[in-house]
Amino acid sequence: MDTLKDNVENVLLLSPEELAGISFRCTCGKEHSVDIKKIIIEKGAVNKVPEIAAPFKDGKLFLVADNNTYRVAGQAVEEMLKNKNFNVYSFVFNTPHELVPDVSTLGRLLVEIELGTSLIVAVGSGVINDMCRYLAYKLEIPYIIVGTAPSMDGYASVVTPTIVDGIKATLGGVYPYAIIGDIDILKNAPMRMLYAGFGDILGKVNALADWNLARILRDEEYCDICAGLVKNALKKCIDNIDGIKNREENAIKYLMEALVIAGVAMGMFGNSRPASGAEHHFAHYWDEDAIARGAEHPLHGNSVGVGTVVAAEQYKIIKDKVPEGVEMPDPEEVTSLLKRLGAWHNPADLGISKDLFRRSILHSKDSRPKFTSSHYAGELGMLEEIAEILTKKFYE
Repeated sequence: MDTLKDNVENVLLLSPEELAGISFRCTCGKEHSVDIKKIIIEKGAVNKVPEIAAPFKDGKLFLVADNNTYRVAGQAVEEMLKNKNFNVYSFVFNTPHELVPDVSTLGRLLVEIELGTSLIVAVGSGVINDMCRYLAYKLEIPYIIVGTAPSMDGYASVVTPTIVDGIKATLGGVYPYAIIGDIDILKNAPMRMLYAGFGDILGKVNALADWNLARILRDEEYCDICAGLVKNALKKCIDNIDGIKNREENAIKYLMEALVIAGVAMGMFGNSRPASGAEHHFAHYWDEDAIARGAEHPLHGNSVGVGTVVAAEQYKIIKDKVPEGVEMPDPEEVTSLLKRLGAWHNPADLGISKDLFRRSILHSKDSRPKFTSSHYAGELGMLEEIAEILTKKFYE
């Protein structure tokens, strides 16, 4: 856009649809780009899949879904493409449980994909999107994602969280060629997935505080534009929390847009700083414990929401040591928002044991070098005290 040449702050005024394909020199000194051709979040968006897929019509289209997402959108997309004479073939994961993002799932897709495939059409949310992203990256085949739930901020991500040998690893990935979010489909997602999407977005209130803390104490790179995009998206969701709870179309649109914008901001900056901090470290620690035990665990966004409460409580304990300029999250406000939505807000209610919770306060920072309030509390020698205070608060 020409207006960006004169004032890069105009980026903050762009919709997700307008962010697709932009490139500009930022005030932070970086050249930011969003290598996504199309972002469409609107009613009836799924009907635009054939138009978006048109450049790939000479090859085969590989549609991937699970039994739930095939029912709510995949079958309709498949029929739509066939009616437009696309050469489309499908693979549907048929599992009674949540699909697991592991090497077995990736391996199955490598077995099912055919030679001559020109486009991967992913229909789903977290795991389907992640697995197809890695497949696209590894085989150098573009993919589009038809989102079926506003449940996580990975739609526009360029990395792939995958369980390898029982440990959550971060593998490579690529931007999707296009992101399609049909409000008519998204608004009917299971409520726990709406909770997860809001929890993932609410986590940004702590992630941005941690980023600012690292900027002040560690002279870490910071970008006002990337942070501003996330702040604006977060505010829209908070302002429309009742609408999200009631599945109102505008509110669901804002939630899906916020999740996409968070991913775009991470891609623009080059890492997860704009959208992930101590709250994600807590969530990862809890998730990895469940994975190691072979147990099911909550949707990641629901863990992030609870992790945000914990991180905010941690800031409250160390507030006298936090430098000026850091806008710390308010634990009472964070808890109130999750309660208002009807989402989980207490680690015990999420199924986190007392011992696991205490260990997460002490050790969740250890496997991830990104500087957060947990790292700072560790440097202050306060983690044992924080663990004792918060374990008592949530479990006694």
